[in-house]
Amino acid sequence: MPTEHEITTIVFSIHPDRAAGPDGVNARFIQTQWSLVKACVLKQINDFFFTKVMCPDVAKSNLVLVPKKEVPQMVVDYRPISVCNITYKIISKLLSRRLQPFIATLVLPNQSAFTPGRQIGDNVMVFREVIHSFSLSTYNKASFCLKVDLSKAFDKLSWPYIFSVLEMYGLPRNYIDWVKACVTSARFAILINGAADGFIKPTRGVRQGCSLSPYLFILALDVLSRYLQFMVQKREIKGVQLARGAPVLTNLMYADDLLILGEATYQEIATISVALNMFCNISGQQIGANKSRIWFSKHTPQDIRLFVMHTFDATVASSFDIYLGSPVVANRGSDFTPLLSKIEGKLQGWKSQFLSQAGKVVLIKSVIEPTLHYAMSTTCIPKGVLQKIQNMIRKFFWCKGSQQRIPLVAWKHITQPKSKGGLGLRDVHMLNKSFSLKALWAVATRAPNIWVQIVTAKYLCRCSIWDTKRTHKCTAMWRGILASRMYLNKLMRWQIGDGKTCRALGDPWHDMWQHFQPSNKLQRGIVVAELVSHDGSWNISKLLHNFGFSGALYLAMHFPHGPGLNSHADRPIFIAAKNGKFTLKGAYAAISSVEHIHTISPQFQALVQRIWKCKGLLPKIRIFLWKVLRAALPVDQVFVTRMGKQPQGCLVCGHHTEDITHTLFKCQMVRTIWLSSILGLRTDDLPDDILQLLEILFSPTDDTLLNQLANVLWCYWKARCKMIFEGTSIKRERVLAEAEGLRNLTLLSHDVHGSKRTYEQTREKDTDYTCYVDGSWINEMENGAGVGYVLFTKDNNLVQYQMAVTQAFSPLHAEILAFKTTVQAVSHGNFIPCTINTDCNLLYRVITGAESVDSVDWRAYRDLLDVIRAVKECKNIGCNFINRENNHMADGLARQARIKRIDAFGYTFPIM
Repeated sequence: MPTEHEITTIVFSIHPDRAAGPDGVNARFIQTQWSLVKACVLKQINDFFFTKVMCPDVAKSNLVLVPKKEVPQMVVDYRPISVCNITYKIISKLLSRRLQPFIATLVLPNQSAFTPGRQIGDNVMVFREVIHSFSLSTYNKASFCLKVDLSKAFDKLSWPYIFSVLEMYGLPRNYIDWVKACVTSARFAILINGAADGFIKPTRGVRQGCSLSPYLFILALDVLSRYLQFMVQKREIKGVQLARGAPVLTNLMYADDLLILGEATYQEIATISVALNMFCNISGQQIGANKSRIWFSKHTPQDIRLFVMHTFDATVASSFDIYLGSPVVANRGSDFTPLLSKIEGKLQGWKSQFLSQAGKVVLIKSVIEPTLHYAMSTTCIPKGVLQKIQNMIRKFFWCKGSQQRIPLVAWKHITQPKSKGGLGLRDVHMLNKSFSLKALWAVATRAPNIWVQIVTAKYLCRCSIWDTKRTHKCTAMWRGILASRMYLNKLMRWQIGDGKTCRALGDPWHDMWQHFQPSNKLQRGIVVAELVSHDGSWNISKLLHNFGFSGALYLAMHFPHGPGLNSHADRPIFIAAKNGKFTLKGAYAAISSVEHIHTISPQFQALVQRIWKCKGLLPKIRIFLWKVLRAALPVDQVFVTRMGKQPQGCLVCGHHTEDITHTLFKCQMVRTIWLSSILGLRTDDLPDDILQLLEILFSPTDDTLLNQLANVLWCYWKARCKMIFEGTSIKRERVLAEAEGLRNLTLLSHDVHGSKRTYEQTREKDTDYTCYVDGSWINEMENGAGVGYVLFTKDNNLVQYQMAVTQAFSPLHAEILAFKTTVQAVSHGNFIPCTINTDCNLLYRVITGAESVDSVDWRAYRDLLDVIRAVKECKNIGCNFINRENNHMADGLARQARIKRIDAFGYTFPIM
């Protein structure tokens, strides 16, 4: 039975703007009126889980027909989506959340949809490796790959089959009954022109739009995958094996996108055809006529090809076919014509809307970049195509409607982060390298997916990823991976735990790893644990045999007591990330720091950060101020210095020089505006250098003053542009009135400051002993730290204290080492039950399970796991969070240890 807290969490996780079901109640109403409707909703949900009967009114759904084509002409051109009642949505989400954690273990790796840890791009890359192998002359097998089109797959799924599958997977009886009540109680009303009339009671199928349906569907299709795998084990079919050591492929699935692979022989084709027809008959599925496509390997005989096409009613695929939205072949520039057309179509549609540059930045980030993400995640796009995409984005950013404007800031500066003077847009070349780096990370860390297993067997059968030189007869993604090694070999390290995963030769677990590569297959299989004796020290004979004298001497000097094996698993570390976890954002930042060595002055950086951090500024005004700092406004001096045009002087007052300082602050008209403004600013006294001038004006910390200054600047610039291009006159009163209007708009908008996050003070537990602990860190150069703790009885008597000097990598690492020292002292002295108080909130949250272990600094990972394990093993030791002012004694000990570099230990004397 779900708890009240779980139901409440589900209610507020539903998007409030989703369409309402037949009862007319949407999620926004339930969420805003939760205090009133809570009892009623809880009763309905609890009644369902208790009786296992779905209320007919709750089970009703509206059926919305969503067109699958731009010009739908037939019923099959529509996709039926169910709009369910809010109560049914809550119930289905509760059931799907129960099933979601187990899906990855229930479903075979061949299915990638709706499964945590699996991605759609993996299927595309596996498929491309298959098609690439089929095109090679060295692949001397007759094989085929069939893309099966399941017609209306969700709508034709048999109900008895679904329930049989759930029983086969061993799900609890109650859960199956709840699912049965949800599925069989469905009633649909088709919405036509916004009106619904009557209800249809189906006898098969699952709702499209229900959060439970995808999991039921992939479990149903997993039966076919398991049956094909079973036939491979019985040697009734052979499947497709792209290389020795690669997994045998019989199928690939992404929801209802189904690929069947096999050996092109009469017997195997007939066996697979029987299995596919049997599955369709049992599950209710139906293969779409003349919609299946098929690929053959190069050595498949013509008579076999005709037999396969006739058996499966399929046609041979063309070079224009796509799989999961991606072209089948993506190696040459011409293969990316659809991608270029798609991006150009979006940009051309937006140009006519006369967007501001702030709006263009938002659209590029939210639409264009995600479009590129999917393409880059499955292949390495050629440089020529990337340059065309970048040119299209750059022209779109600088254009005004259909008119092209002169770019006044280099694109390499625009693609810098905001903190470094850019706008935060992504450079497509470096973004492409980041995705290649992500794929390389999966190969280097031996990620457990089919694509990694295939490319490892296909390209790395006799070498490692670090020393392979194969650049021909491979896919574009593999070439991109090899080109990314120059980045990852400096950013990846293995953190040794039990030593059973990291290879001793060829894996980066010490600084000289590139000089010690395996020379044969036996050495490629040696792990670090095999070089260590039972007492944890080096096995000298094995060390000399595999590393030679110089290598053994190096390891003995840098690891004098061995690699320090423990019970934790070996862990790959991405050095560029604080927590050691690989992220695309971290990869892009690391590549950007290598590719773009661009420094900015501290003065410029401070002004830029002041603009982006100021609260209340409109986005278009932020971009305008950024252009002022970048000297990117179209004034006379910019055209003279950058394009060699003849100077024309100021178009407002006739002054012989029109630079940005004169235009915005020193012109005769603008001086009167500044003096009459609410700021009462005399611009004659300001310096001529624009950065020095803005540094003076931006120096006040009050964001209100900066808002007023920016509003006047923006309104005057608009008035000046209208004067030049439309012939209107600049009126001081109108400029100040518009600036005041922007100021009032900011004041009437929602509170942009936000509430400061606070943590509740945790109440101390009533235990026999109470300990206060703290760590004090120096800096990154010295890595020195001090730790200290004080231990009291519940009668407030001091039992023990300690201060010590240690080595730490960060402030958090110092806190962890202090806590680790305290746990060891408390356990050794048997001072239990004991509550250990810390003023480090992150450490407290990690120990208590409120925060993931992966969120901490990777260099402190092993010590943190030791702390967590020690606390779990000694159940009488608890953790408590306190404010820093209540931890002054432990803090003083830690600071004294750090500053004076002393260790001290004392115990047992009463405190007054």
